[in-house]
Amino acid sequence: MVDHNEYRLQFAQATYGVLPINFDKDEDPAETILLAAGGHGVDATIDAVGFEAKGSALETALTAVRLEGSSGKALRQCIAATRRGGVLSVPGVYAGFIHGLLFGDAFEKGLTLCMGQTHAQKYMPQLLEHIANGRMRPEVIISHRMKLADAVRGYEIFEKKEEECRKVVLTP
Repeated sequence: MVDHNEYRLQFAQATYGVLPINFDKDEDPAETILLAAGGHGVDATIDAVGFEAKGSALETALTAVRLEGSSGKALRQCIAATRRGGVLSVPGVYAGFIHGLLFGDAFEKGLTLCMGQTHAQKYMPQLLEHIANGRMRPEVIISHRMKLADAVRGYEIFEKKEEECRKVVLTP
């Protein structure tokens, strides 16, 4: 898992056994992943960050003047870390032009690109079955439960990454 929030990295390592990679401390997370995977890359990568991805100073400047929709750094790292014939899934939201998107690298590796809005209704029966039989435990990511009246505070906690917030569930 690549992130720059230590509490999320620690949670993912303890809960799922992932290799935590802090991109503020690791100049090339894709290279770290390749080394951990014996040089061949991983079967699949997921870019769940989308337009909020942090990029280079150039990408930040291009985004600020609206010549670019967002940084392509996370996508480039995913392409580099995925093995030949692997899958890159992008549920993260992107819009507009992406500077430096290495589409030729994805093509050369024969990657399958899956992207767009998640089709929740399509996957809901299978997900509910996995939850019912214990294969999935989505409740472990919930860090905060709040009343619906406290929704604004819940969004603030999440956005500002306060109180080691991972997921807020609001109830009436």
